[in-house]
Amino acid sequence: MELRLSKDEVIENYKDELTDAEIYAALAKIENNEKLRKELLKLSQYETSHAEFWRFIADQAGIDVSNVRSSRFSVMFSVLIRRLFGLGFLVKLRESAEVEAIERYGEMVRKNALGPYTDRLREILLDEVSHEEVFKEEESRFEAFIDNIRDAMYGMSDGLVEVLAAVAGLAPVVADPILITLAGLIVGTAGTLSMAVGAYMSTKAQRDIRETMLSKIDIELENLDIEDRTRRVKNALNKMGIGEKTASEIAPSLSTDVNISKRITEVSEIGLSEEALENPGKSALYTGIFYLIGALLVIAPFPLLGHIIGNVGSLYISIVLVALAQAISGLLTAISGSGRIAHTMAMNILLSLGAAAATYTIGTIAHQILHVAIT
Repeated sequence: MELRLSKDEVIENYKDELTDAEIYAALAKIENNEKLRKELLKLSQYETSHAEFWRFIADQAGIDVSNVRSSRFSVMFSVLIRRLFGLGFLVKLRESAEVEAIERYGEMVRKNALGPYTDRLREILLDEVSHEEVFKEEESRFEAFIDNIRDAMYGMSDGLVEVLAAVAGLAPVVADPILITLAGLIVGTAGTLSMAVGAYMSTKAQRDIRETMLSKIDIELENLDIEDRTRRVKNALNKMGIGEKTASEIAPSLSTDVNISKRITEVSEIGLSEEALENPGKSALYTGIFYLIGALLVIAPFPLLGHIIGNVGSLYISIVLVALAQAISGLLTAISGSGRIAHTMAMNILLSLGAAAATYTIGTIAHQILHVAIT
C-alpha cells in the first residue's frame, strides 16, 4: 500500500487515538453522572476503533507499532484537571487539540492520503466532529464561568505588566524598598481606577450599540409578514453557512415562531443574542479588582523582603510571581477562546518580562550614567 503519509505521522495518529481512548476511559471511572459516564465510555470505544484503524494502516504499510503506547502523562493530567476544575474546564482545555486533529484528518481526506481507505478516515473525521456535541452542556457551564473571569484575567495581566514595569525601573534607582512599595501602590491604585472606568465605558458603549441593533431586528421581524420573515430567516441561514437548498427547506417552519426567527437572525447578523450581552458593571468590577490584585502581587516582595534581600532580589521574586500569574492568565485566556495554549502562555510571560527588562535598563542607565539615585 502506498501512503501519502510519513511513518512518523502514522505512528503519531495511532498514539493520539490510543491516548484519547484511555483518557475517556479514565474519566468514565471517576464520573458520578451516569449519563455522562456512558457517553465517556462510548467515546472511549470510538477512539479505540480509530486506533485499530491506524494500526491496520500501519500493518498495511509495513510499519511496526507494537511498541507504541499511549501517553500516560496526558491521561493522568486529564484526570487531575477533571478533579480540580471539572469536566467543562477539561473539555475546553482539550478543544484546541481536537480542532487540530479535525484539521489534520480533513487535510488527509482532501489529499486522498490513504487511498482506498480514505472513506473510512472520513467517517473517523465525522466521529471527531460529533465528539464536540456530547459535552455542550458541560462546556456551556464553563463558558458562563469563563465569561466572568475573562475580564479578571485581562485586568490582572495589565496590573502585572504595568506595575512590574514601574517597580523594575525604580529598583536600580531607589534605595529604600518602602519608597518603591509606595510608588507601586500609587501606580496600582491609579491603574485600578483607570481600568475599571475604561472597562465600564467600553462595555457600556458596545452594549448600547448592540442593544439598538438587536431591538431593530426584533421590531422588524415582529412586523414582517410570514413570507418576508421566511426570506429573512433563509438569508440568515445562508450567512451561517447552510446551503441554499437546505435553508429553503427549513426556513418556512422556523419562521412560524417569531422568537426563533429573532434568535437566528440576531446570531447571523450580529453574532450574538440578547442573553450574551456583557454586563458593564460586572466587567468594571472584575477588571478593577483583579488589576489591583496583580499590582499587589508585584509589590508584595518589596515591603516583605526588601530590607533582607535588597531591591534587586525582591524584583527577581516579583518576576517569578508575574511569570506564574501570566502563565495562568494565558491558560485561561487561551481556553476561553480555544486558542493555542502554549503560545498564549509564552506570549503573556515574554511581553511582561520584556516590559520589565526595558524599564529596568532605563533605571540602570539613569543610576550609573546619570548618577540618579533616591535614598
